[in-house]
Formats: sequence, structure tokens, C-alpha cells
Amino acid sequence: MQRPSPDALAAARAVARRNHDRAAQVRRLFVERPDTSNVTPLALMLRGGRGGQVRLKTYLSILWLASAPPHDVAYPSRAWATLLDLGDPAGRGARRITDATSWLESHHFITVESRPGHPNAITLLDESGTGRRYRVPGAAYNKAASRDAEPHILARHRYIQIPAAFWTSGWLAALSGAAVAMYLVLLTEQAGHSLGRELWFSPETARLRYVLSDDTRSTGLGELRRAGLVAVRRRPVATDIFDVQRFRNVYVLQPDRLTDVAEVPGPRQAHEVDSEAIAKKPQGKALRSRRAAPVPSVAARPRRKPA
Repeated sequence: MQRPSPDALAAARAVARRNHDRAAQVRRLFVERPDTSNVTPLALMLRGGRGGQVRLKTYLSILWLASAPPHDVAYPSRAWATLLDLGDPAGRGARRITDATSWLESHHFITVESRPGHPNAITLLDESGTGRRYRVPGAAYNKAASRDAEPHILARHRYIQIPAAFWTSGWLAALSGAAVAMYLVLLTEQAGHSLGRELWFSPETARLRYVLSDDTRSTGLGELRRAGLVAVRRRPVATDIFDVQRFRNVYVLQPDRLTDVAEVPGPRQAHEVDSEAIAKKPQGKALRSRRAAPVPSVAARPRRKPA
């Protein structure tokens, strides 16, 4: 069972008090691409195993912390490592944060100003990774819309929101990089629709639109299901009664779960929980009334006398 540490929860709640529990606004272009010419920033950031996971979580946290002008923060690497719940936050965890911020700077997601004797100053840049000056997407969209901007300009500023509870309840710390990525994908699919909408996208869509591998998709969605952040339902695919009956999984986000302190069972633990629930499920009368004949134990069987 993956759970956030008390230190990680305390760090996230301290940040939430500073920024008044604001949600993080993330441009949709960070998650999805409008064409097949470039990889998405999300997919680019996530590549590289555990290093990719730290990069993604660090950048999302900077978006959360630096959302107010002038969009900069200056915290020690140890504090970032604690927020992400990395092991040995004052040592190895801090070095992993330094590696992540160096990568983010070299790929034009942030700038880093070295300040001897003080924590480095990090300034947020646009989620596209082009080095553009950062502007809050909601305000930028409203300003562009008031000027009757072209549709492609408006599309640049469409965004999703990650609630503060994603940090304060420890979900960012407890989830894997694949699960965080798929949560952003589901928020993007949900955008513009009412809560409770059933979401579905094919593996091909995950590859072409989100540039995520089948492994990331299946691993991330499975982890979100075990954590209770999404509900999975089976829906028939065929629309004609004469078609072969096939089914697919659809996903429904469970936003109320975010307020619970994060708990993420592993695959085996989830199987054990499901098996226990099935065992405790009351049986129908017909099943209860039919009892199998008892099987004699080995001890009750007559023994042969030795010759």
C-alpha cells in the first residue's frame, strides 16, 4: 500500500495555505497535441523512468506554487523533495530535484537563477516548452476572447484544473508517474463535459493524441482504479442486436475521492481486497439451500491392517 508520509502532507498543506488552496491550471496543449508533428510536453517530460516521474511531479508543483505573478518561487531542494515524498529529502532526494530542475531548464519549461547562500530562484515558463513567458491560462483565454482572437489562439489557452487536494491529500506524492499522466489525460477528456461523464479512448488515441505508450496507459489506469480515483464500467460496443457482443471499459472520474488521504494498493493487494469482498457477499437462497455432501477426512477413512 502506497501512502504519503506525514512530512509530505504537512508540506503540501503549508503550500496550500500560502496560495489560498488555489487549483493548478494546466494548458491542455501540455497533455494533448493538435497534430502529429511534435511529441506532447507531458510525454517528453515523462520519458526516462523514475527521473521522468520526478520531472513531471516537480513541474506540476511549480505550476501550483507559482501561479500568481511574478510566477517565481525560491525554496530549497530539500523542501521540494519533501513535498514529492522522495526518500532522503536532504540528500539523495534533493539531488533528484536538482537533476529535475536542470532538465526542466534545459527544455525551456523554467528558468533557474543561482543565488549563492540562498535557494535557487525558479521562474515558470509556458507549458509548451517553447520558452515563452508564462501567463495564467484562464486570464489569457479571457483576454484573447475579449479581442475576438482567432480559434487557434484561443485553443492555446484552453486548460484543465488540478484541485489543491491532489497535493494536500498526498495523491501527487503517492501515485506513480504513469498514474499522474493518465489522470491528466482523463481531466482533459472530461473538459467541457458534466461530471459523471463516461470517458473512453482507444489505445490508438493514447498513442496518437497523447503520445503515451500502451504500458503507460494500462499501468496508469489500473493504478487509478485501485486508488478509487476512477470507476471502471463495462459497456457493450455493438449497436446492432445481430452484431457479435463485445465490451469495452469506460472510466468515470471520482472527484470526491481526492479529499481522502491517498492510499494506493498494489496489484496483488487489490486482488486480495476484491477476493475478500466476493467471499463476504451474501449468497442467494438457491445457493444457500444446496449444500454439498461432506467429504470424509483422511483420518476418518478405514486403514488397512499391515500384512
